[in-house]
Amino acid sequence: MYRHVIWDFDGTLFDTYPVMANVLQETLRSQGQNVAIESILEAMKISAKTAYEKYGLDAETISRFKEQKAQTELKAAQPFKEIPQLCRSIQKHDGHNYILTHRGASTFKLLQANGLTGIFRDVVTAERGFARKPDPAAIQYLMKHYQMEPAETIMIGDRELDVLSGHQAGIDSCLVADMPADQTVATYVVSDMKDLAKLIF
Repeated sequence: MYRHVIWDFDGTLFDTYPVMANVLQETLRSQGQNVAIESILEAMKISAKTAYEKYGLDAETISRFKEQKAQTELKAAQPFKEIPQLCRSIQKHDGHNYILTHRGASTFKLLQANGLTGIFRDVVTAERGFARKPDPAAIQYLMKHYQMEPAETIMIGDRELDVLSGHQAGIDSCLVADMPADQTVATYVVSDMKDLAKLIF
């Protein structure tokens, strides 16, 4: 069993991409850009910065988007169905859950709104000041601070930058996606939470 499970947030723990994409689509429409939701999702799953640059958003527009996103997702975004039970099962088996995300304070608001504040040992957000993934610095900090054995630690995410950060930190990683295993540095690739649970335990 992996005793230390480091989770990405968006698209891994919480199903936030549809909410974010819809808000960005409305933001773009207000600027006269009609963009298909599929195109927006594709860009956002690479990174928010990729989407901002692709659609030429200035600082003011990005700020407005973030404000609207924060209000909307607090009402609409929820964890993936199997996540609460899986994370609690890890705890029951003397394991620990951690979050590593590029988000800020909204992470804690979403966890609190969904009754999940007590199941994560540490939550590393952008406000902690670590270099962004795929830089391994935040994972290295967690491993040192909590004395994690590399063989008992795994990084789980839905994007290549997530698993690359784990790879560069010298731990196993799992990509939650429909992707051939030979197209990623991830140690494992799973397409659903049942397979993920089997992998962890």
